[in-house]
Amino acid sequence: MKKVQLNPVGWMSQLSQVEVSRLQDATNSELFAMFRNCCLAVLNSGVDEDNFEALFAPYENFEIKLIRRERGVKIELVNPPEVAFVDEQLVRGVHEHLFAVLRDLLYMGNKYAFLHQTAPAEGNDITDMVFDMLRHAKALEGNDGVNTIVCWGGHSINQVEYKYTKEVGYQLGLRDMNICTGCGPGAMKGPMKGATIGHAKQRHKTGRYIGISEPS
Repeated sequence: MKKVQLNPVGWMSQLSQVEVSRLQDATNSELFAMFRNCCLAVLNSGVDEDNFEALFAPYENFEIKLIRRERGVKIELVNPPEVAFVDEQLVRGVHEHLFAVLRDLLYMGNKYAFLHQTAPAEGNDITDMVFDMLRHAKALEGNDGVNTIVCWGGHSINQVEYKYTKEVGYQLGLRDMNICTGCGPGAMKGPMKGATIGHAKQRHKTGRYIGISEPS
């Protein structure tokens, strides 16, 4: 059995004792099963498989636990996918994204009671909740200029279509544009990869790649 403990990153490492307690309470909720599946999807980033049943099938013994610490919580992975590791070390970006899922799903889900009748239901309240989530994710920072392009499309596309989406991202990156997609494979992956190359060629060091996904 392989176990890996991850230290919190960002403001998740500076939680109050009440916030830590609420996070641990959330491990007994229906939301935690969704959190586990989202983390498993993050750990499988880059795998060419868009059928979630086929993707998750080999990892029935995968578990994720929250371990209390003085400020914040550690994440413990039990039997995580090997694809997420390089020389036995978890890829840094995957590490960061796991805590982003913790923040967006469990922390915010607990704060706004996603699974209860008390969750926001009115238009203004929902807008305020979404704004709060984006602010916590720092997605609103650095967007003072109108330079973020939303590239939306499906995940099941052929190589010709994928190369086209990558070229679109490349041309946008050469023009210092930032990219927002659904943060999945196919037409969502291509623009980000292309923009990365375009930004690098222009020595544009503040490029942003915003992925907005759904818990599925």
